[in-house]
Amino acid sequence: MSDGAGAAMEPENPGPGQNRDLRARLIRPAEETAAPAPERLADRTVTKGSAAPGGRFRFARRREAAGIAPAATPRSGPAKRHVKGHAEHRPAEAPASRGRATRSLAVRLGRAVLGAVIVALAAGTVIGGWQETNRYAADTRRALTDLAGVFAAAAAGAAAADDVAGAHAALRAIREVKGVVYAGLTRPDGSVLAEQGSGLRLADDIDLDDGGFSPFQLLFVYTAKVSVPVVENTRVVGRVTLIANASELADRLLGVVRNGLLAAALAMAVGFAVAWRLGRTLTRPLTALARTMDAVRENHDYGRRAAIPEVADDEVGRLATSFNGLLDTVRERDDRLLDHQARLEQEVSDRTQDLSEAMEAAEAANSAKSSFLATMSHEIRTPMNGMLVMAELLAAAELPARQRRYAEVIARSGQSLLAIINDILDFAKVEAGKLTLERIALDPAEVADTVVTLFGERARAKNLDLAAVVAADVPLSIAGDPVRLGQVLGNFVNNALKFTESGHVLVRLETRAAGAALRLSVTDTGIGIPAEILPTIFSAFSQADGSTTRRFGGTGLGLSIAERFVAAMGGRIGVESEVGRGSTFWAEIPLEVLAAAEPVARAPDVAPAVVVAVSGSATGTALAAGLRAAGFVPQASSAATGEGAHHLVEAAALARAGRRPAGAGRVVALAPMGEPSGAAVLSSGLADALLRWPLAQAEWRPALAALATGGAFAGIGAEAGPVAALPRYPHARVLVADDNPVNREVAVEALGRLGVTRVVTVEDGYRALEAAREGAFDLILMDGSMPVLDGFDAARAIRQWEAAQGTPRTAIVAATAHVVGTSAEAWREAGMDGVLLKPFTLTDLARILAAALGEDGTVAAEAETAFAAEAAGPPAALLDPDTVTSLAEMAEGSGSAFVERVLGLFSAHGPDGLSALRAAGDDAEAAARAAHGLKSMSLNVGAAALAAHLRDIEHAARVEGRGPDEAALAPLDGLLAASIAALYGHFDLPAPVPALRDAA
Repeated sequence: MSDGAGAAMEPENPGPGQNRDLRARLIRPAEETAAPAPERLADRTVTKGSAAPGGRFRFARRREAAGIAPAATPRSGPAKRHVKGHAEHRPAEAPASRGRATRSLAVRLGRAVLGAVIVALAAGTVIGGWQETNRYAADTRRALTDLAGVFAAAAAGAAAADDVAGAHAALRAIREVKGVVYAGLTRPDGSVLAEQGSGLRLADDIDLDDGGFSPFQLLFVYTAKVSVPVVENTRVVGRVTLIANASELADRLLGVVRNGLLAAALAMAVGFAVAWRLGRTLTRPLTALARTMDAVRENHDYGRRAAIPEVADDEVGRLATSFNGLLDTVRERDDRLLDHQARLEQEVSDRTQDLSEAMEAAEAANSAKSSFLATMSHEIRTPMNGMLVMAELLAAAELPARQRRYAEVIARSGQSLLAIINDILDFAKVEAGKLTLERIALDPAEVADTVVTLFGERARAKNLDLAAVVAADVPLSIAGDPVRLGQVLGNFVNNALKFTESGHVLVRLETRAAGAALRLSVTDTGIGIPAEILPTIFSAFSQADGSTTRRFGGTGLGLSIAERFVAAMGGRIGVESEVGRGSTFWAEIPLEVLAAAEPVARAPDVAPAVVVAVSGSATGTALAAGLRAAGFVPQASSAATGEGAHHLVEAAALARAGRRPAGAGRVVALAPMGEPSGAAVLSSGLADALLRWPLAQAEWRPALAALATGGAFAGIGAEAGPVAALPRYPHARVLVADDNPVNREVAVEALGRLGVTRVVTVEDGYRALEAAREGAFDLILMDGSMPVLDGFDAARAIRQWEAAQGTPRTAIVAATAHVVGTSAEAWREAGMDGVLLKPFTLTDLARILAAALGEDGTVAAEAETAFAAEAAGPPAALLDPDTVTSLAEMAEGSGSAFVERVLGLFSAHGPDGLSALRAAGDDAEAAARAAHGLKSMSLNVGAAALAAHLRDIEHAARVEGRGPDEAALAPLDGLLAASIAALYGHFDLPAPVPALRDAA
């Protein structure tokens, strides 16, 4: 670069930015003097050459390729790095490890030491390099600043005089300074006065005057500059700029790295040695311990011991010691287990023996219970046989409506009693989950009627109101078990009456879940149930309070049985109660509708107002509910009803008033069963119809329909309709084998009602066998327990005889009162065809005949003649008035011959029974059998005092195991004679004739 060229340059931007502007101006002239053949600038060198005019040096330069401005071209170093950075490719990553080798503790420890050393030395090297760079930058700045100050002092005069030659002379000493590549003197306006060294300067030179650079920039830039002012007599006459080569920083840093690597190598060697020694110290005992553990695990050899290192107080030693302690504990546990196992075998043997003895005792107790249940069942069912059959015969006769209702109540009550007895006797079966349910058509309203009628007298005795509400949408017929459903409802009502002292008991039947379920509920106004008792109220033998067992009685089984029945029906059961206000027991069962409901609707021309004037709140609720469902408007009084309102009133109140209510339309009276006022108001015309209390749906529904349509009250409070006809078997021939003469007479009478007149009776199994051999019978009714030969052995003998003779098989049906115990299933083993349980109904007997004869029988065209006479009762102490009355009624229906036969049998067999009882002596079993037979006959004819005395004798013989003494037998002769005389006198019959015997 020539002086002229340098002098002709004018600064573009004078002022504080003059150094950067100077750099730009120095680059532009180099472009203008570039060689014609452009080369890529790879490096730059400064060579000594001949001085041009003015004392300047000539510089050889290598240029960049044509078309690239030198100002934008980096110097060779960065250029090389830039090209290398783009030209080089990253080496391929090392392939992944082909398998994970087992890493020992020593290897991991060595790697940890190596990693720690590398990290520490790397950090130390970086910190050392940083400090070395800072120190180098500070030293370079200080040296260049001092040197620039020397040149500024030397060139101050030339600068002040604007002496170019003097300025060049002052700057010429730069060649003697190592590392300085450029020196320049500029005027205050930024123009170049003189310069020495390289004329090419790069745009990224580090300006040491500016403190905002990073020391690491010195690693990537080879030149650094400083600038100091030239002062002459306190006047700034220019500036001296020095540019130094900073490439020696790389050598210094290389030395720092080299020293760091040497230190790292030494540290790693020491670290590996320490890690190896420490690893051997740790891993050898741990490896030995691991081998011992594996051996113990594989061989279950808990006698082995882990080797304890010499230094046993460190962690490895404590680990080995703990492991040995664990082995000792396991061995001790095994020893204890072996000892316990030996003792346990003995304990199991002892407890097995105890369990066997307990099981035998339980089986014996269970056998005793079964025997007791069988005996009780037989004793209860035997007298009930006569009662139920005769009640059914009476109910089937043509009677006035009220008398027939009495008979129906007797029959239904007996059936309910029998069902309850069966449930009590079969409670064990219920608990075992073997309960079976019938699936027949039933009328829910009829179930409600049966329950409220059954408990009506009991509610009346406690002055409680009892009624049932059957919703209008309840179906007329559903599929279910009427006995079980009635027992559930009966248990609810019985429980409510038991715990209610005043108020009412209300039964409700309604549908739920859009007609998919039937809900039965019973609400009372009783004592209520505490909240803490409610969760256990359906448990067996549970009541609301411990004291209630003595006060109210009961076993606590009713609700438990009801819960199981409801569960068996697929329903659910619950209770809602408040102490002091009453309780509501409810059950919901799924519905299978067989006949839909037929709601009653009031005709438009029928007056809607109905006065309900009854004292019972439950009855009033039931009447009002039915009236509202039919479209009536029930009122409590006639004040606001006007003319033509119908009236539902109590018969007693109507009778006291002696006239119909003023302006009344139709009047329906309500009276308890047997109350004279009911018949009085009906016969006197004060009432148009009469309903009985408790309100029965069988009467209320037709009365409501008649009230709603304006029709006649046909059959309501008047004569009842015809009796349902029974099938008849006039051609059947039946053999009855029973040791009890009363039972034989009942069977003959029941068969007679079914048209069977050819009946042969025998009193023991042997005579039954002889009769079966002599005559052809269509059916044999065989009692199980008979003298000489019992009924089951007799049936086996008949079957053997039939097989030997090749005769047709005769139908044999066990007529027995045994429903539990071994005797209950003995008929199957004896080869019998069926069983008729005592007490039986006419329907049961008809079914047995139909099965034996293979036909349905013929229906009688006319029912038998009814009776209407009443008789005065004998002394209550000697005879049972109810039984005597029943005999009188049977005499009216069947003729006096029936009573004569029954009393004749009793007179004939009673003395024989006493003789057998006396002959038994100390034989308790024989005494019990004789007392039982005579007691059964006495109960059937109403000899209550004699039966009571015989009951005591039987109890002493069966329970206490002692026969009757003379003191117990002494009153029997007098009681028997007095009973016979009283019976004959009551029926106006002649003195007893000699004993009559049944013939085979």
